[in-house]
Amino acid sequence: MERTNVNTDTEKRGKLLLIAALIAISLFVNKILQKNVQSDIWQIYVEAGIYFVISFVGLLWAFNFQVKSKSFLYIIQAALFVFSESIFIEFFFFQKFNRLYEALILLLLIALVFIGNYVAFLMANVLNVGLFKKIPLIHVGRTSSYVLSLLGMYFLTFSFLLSNFNIYIILPAIMICYALIIYVHYINIGLEGRELIWKSVLTTLISVFLFLGSFLTGTSHELIAFIPVLGYLFCVGVVSQESAYEEDKGRSWFYFILLIIIFFISLFVNILG
Repeated sequence: MERTNVNTDTEKRGKLLLIAALIAISLFVNKILQKNVQSDIWQIYVEAGIYFVISFVGLLWAFNFQVKSKSFLYIIQAALFVFSESIFIEFFFFQKFNRLYEALILLLLIALVFIGNYVAFLMANVLNVGLFKKIPLIHVGRTSSYVLSLLGMYFLTFSFLLSNFNIYIILPAIMICYALIIYVHYINIGLEGRELIWKSVLTTLISVFLFLGSFLTGTSHELIAFIPVLGYLFCVGVVSQESAYEEDKGRSWFYFILLIIIFFISLFVNILG
């Protein structure tokens, strides 16, 4: 029985490595074959959507379709990270560098993409296995979920801003993505019922409010995208260590004041820019 579990885990890791590698290599090949300096915006999102589907279906295949209803949230979280990573790479890196350096940068990015994808897929696998049995790696999966949700939120915010969409498109897209990222992560750390709902709503509103505050006063996409992530970072810290904050309220106030200071500094920098 133990031998079978080892073989199954090895098979899963092999499949996850394969999917992560295929996505990374396809990004590399697609960029090498690309004739224009940058693809059309619609093409970028279509290609990212294809990577989302490949990740979603690939993870189901890697899990041998042994999933529960909750598993789809983990799979969506990993696939959404791949989606956000894909559009971020296209919008940020290949607008900022010249062709002379692009080959070396591309190789480095592909390696990072592979690592990021593999970590996201491992996270989904650990959390999925945790639905069937208790495993010690569940805390590693939750930590990975936290890091990936921070990165995904930044990637999506930055990319939406650089897409130059109308505010009536950006704002709903931002709200939906934030709500999904926050909701899934709070499920991952064990929140349930009404507590899950109201803490997800509150964190989403704080993040969206911080986004709007920086968006309406500045033009630096890097700073604008960072501020809502900072708010999310603060909220998750309070939620995941709630008992510790109750015992040490001074620490909670310190982080709250720090959040406000950084927010106003970013507004000042944006206005000057």
